[in-house]
Amino acid sequence: MPPEVRILALAADLPGEPVDLGTQLGCSEAELRQSTGIAARHHSADGEGPSALAERAAREALARAGVAADEISMVLFATATPDVSFPGAACFLQDRLGLGTTPGLDIRAQSAGFLCGLDLAAAFCGNSGPLHARPLLLAAGEVLSSGLDLTPRGRELSSRLADGAAVAVVGVGHSGFLVRALDWATDGTLVEQFWCEAPNSRRMGGRVMLSDFEDGSIYPRADLPALAAIARERLAAAIAQVLERAGWQASEVDLAIVDWIEPQVADEAASLAGLKAGSRLVVPTRRFGHVLAAGLPIALAQETPHLDAGARVVLAAAGPGFSWGAAAIELGKLS
Repeated sequence: MPPEVRILALAADLPGEPVDLGTQLGCSEAELRQSTGIAARHHSADGEGPSALAERAAREALARAGVAADEISMVLFATATPDVSFPGAACFLQDRLGLGTTPGLDIRAQSAGFLCGLDLAAAFCGNSGPLHARPLLLAAGEVLSSGLDLTPRGRELSSRLADGAAVAVVGVGHSGFLVRALDWATDGTLVEQFWCEAPNSRRMGGRVMLSDFEDGSIYPRADLPALAAIARERLAAAIAQVLERAGWQASEVDLAIVDWIEPQVADEAASLAGLKAGSRLVVPTRRFGHVLAAGLPIALAQETPHLDAGARVVLAAAGPGFSWGAAAIELGKLS
């Protein structure tokens, strides 16, 4: 049987200790836990962008895979919060790892970024070109904390968004996670329902203005009540679709990881898809806040040591864009 494109190894980085935002947001940490359903959230240190978090995860993932840095054919980096406006975070990670002239590419699919990255990685690694025999790095990382309104005005979103990164080594092989089915989509009609408007390159005279701070345009904004039903239904539909494509029943799933900014909505999406009956459910936001592109792979990295060969896992996420998607992956024999 020929080798298949798989996640060969995976590692994650949650920076520092969990932060206490209660005083800044005008309440107690206990009140935040009760209102958001989030147990903890991590913030990066000053001077650390997503590439710094991803570097630590990448070095660990490469060691686990037994792959040398000079064997990497490409760096894909899913992020909505690159280190600087340009170039992309992939360029910074490529330099941090000393990868010479290895190609680097950022992915802007927000919370569906890791799913989009898997789709692209399979295309790059599975083609007949020079990249075919060499693994690549798929990173997902966010530093949202540096752009949050840490005052009582920003309580709703600032208490939910957090930092973190994960990196997967993806390549052809007989071990690791095999993607059995994957689907992701974007609905641009909903962009203003969950977005960060500034800096704004379409406005001549200044990408960032004082008025952006005054009216909150510099900070993430979301209409969570309006998006709840949309996220619930589209996540459930995406899960059902990949289960059908993989030829799996919901009761055959060993682990479901479902990511949305409101944990209760993620619970409801999983239930609507029939996953609670036969699978263990993990909601990344409940554990460490909503980390957009990095939520799914961080949770998967945390759960991998507890999975046996043959385990069937469903990943699903939704977020700004409005982008969402799901994947059915199966753990092969561990190397």
